[in-house]
Amino acid sequence: MISAVLLALLVQFGIRDDVVELRRYLGMPYRSAIQALDAKNQILLRNTEPLAPAQAAEMRAHMQAPASLPQDRPILSTRIDNIGQGLVTFLFEDDFITEQVNFVFCPAQQEKPERVMAIQVLLDDSRAVSDAVRLLQIIYQLPPPVIPAPTYKLALMYPVRPNLPLTIWNMGTVEVIYQPIPEQKLITGQFWLTDRTVAADCMAIPKL
Repeated sequence: MISAVLLALLVQFGIRDDVVELRRYLGMPYRSAIQALDAKNQILLRNTEPLAPAQAAEMRAHMQAPASLPQDRPILSTRIDNIGQGLVTFLFEDDFITEQVNFVFCPAQQEKPERVMAIQVLLDDSRAVSDAVRLLQIIYQLPPPVIPAPTYKLALMYPVRPNLPLTIWNMGTVEVIYQPIPEQKLITGQFWLTDRTVAADCMAIPKL
């Protein structure tokens, strides 16, 4: 049952689909992910250009995407000053400050192209109106967290700290985790979505 406080939050802030949108990137090849990021950028440019054309031109110059993924580290790091400008601007904008979104790819293998295997969001939740886990669950439509058995195996070797709490959600083929990172100024939490199917099939998982 939803408590009165959570119900008040839900009524006040409504339900948002940011996690649903992030989930759509999972399994995408590199070019498709770039196209999806560019679509976010175009929304931002359309909102900026009529009032500040010079600023829009400068933004556009920073939005150029790398031609391909680095061979040695197939991770696309998106920020406010590169191809991720639109995504980072809009993602969780009402509750958290998104600092960076990292797309982790499984490298191309056999006849399969490189695919987005996991997404890491580095965020600042210090100004959130409520606990981050509570907001993610209620406002961003995550199910109740799972209580993992001692034998539970995470989908990836995430760069998590063993001495800090870890919240895990099960969304079918997608594993979602959140861990606070205390005593930091800009990044106070990391949020992951991982496609279990792609991860299990990947023969060369990059170091996270």
